[in-house]
Amino acid sequence: MSINWGFIGAGMVASKGLAPAVKSARNANLYAVASRDKTKAIGLKPEVAYDNYDLLIYDPKVDAIYIALPNNLHKELAIKALKGGKHVLCEKPLAMNQQEAKEMFDLAKVNNLLLVEAIWFRFHPRSIKLAQVIKAGEIGNLLTLDATFTFENNTVSNYRFDPAQGGGALLDLGPYPLHLLTLLTGVESVITIDSVQQKMSASGVDLTTTVKGVSGEGLAFNFHLSFDEAPRQEISITGSNGQLSFGSNDAFTNWNKPSTLTVNKSTHNFAALDPYQLMIESVSDSIAGVKSWLPSAAQSLFVMKALDQIKNR
Repeated sequence: MSINWGFIGAGMVASKGLAPAVKSARNANLYAVASRDKTKAIGLKPEVAYDNYDLLIYDPKVDAIYIALPNNLHKELAIKALKGGKHVLCEKPLAMNQQEAKEMFDLAKVNNLLLVEAIWFRFHPRSIKLAQVIKAGEIGNLLTLDATFTFENNTVSNYRFDPAQGGGALLDLGPYPLHLLTLLTGVESVITIDSVQQKMSASGVDLTTTVKGVSGEGLAFNFHLSFDEAPRQEISITGSNGQLSFGSNDAFTNWNKPSTLTVNKSTHNFAALDPYQLMIESVSDSIAGVKSWLPSAAQSLFVMKALDQIKNR
């Protein structure tokens, strides 16, 4: 069974990442794309292009909708799509706050539809191996997690620089290490925020955020997030019996390149692949009734609650 996908938004991630992923997936078809600039929608080469989001949402041939618009529009469009009977894959962060996310998941449950946060790095085999290593106790009890995700973004006209649209490094990059916490300490763990340091832009968004805190039974974490610094992506986890780390500068966004995971001086190698494609195939399988792993509502709500805690610190 092939799932007909409709995209709302035709920006860089949709065009460079998700559109090729859908076209390469074994169980998906890029049926429709909607963009206010129809030429952008046509550029993704779907079967049908729209310049109106409602036309795509109410197209009876669309099975699932991928939302790739600024953060402040996620709830509105996800709600409309779910009411229209469509499954939804929504870019991270899922919403502007936990309350919005809860309303979205409540509606998805009532309508017996999928609502999935597009946290694509979790579908990478390296992330799956990390979960297996932790579960097997190979590094013992978890003590510290250090995670860094930085890059340079000078496009000040982008929504990431507009607080009204949910801009800022925390909302843009924070979901990555926070979803990692759901893997390490579970969604029932309590997060305590010890400190938050931020560098703000003239427009009022955080260019850089550093967060220190504790999750669960004593896992101390340190997250450094920025789109005002040279590109750097690192994950390092220390346990009572060892350490785990991801390869240099590809910890969260490894895409079509070989990667590594080092556990207690032993290195695991992973072939180049497309986690976007794996995500699309998993969501499409689930829609078709084939059991497949997906990030849960509880995981996304945990992440949104933590983002709220950090914002309100």
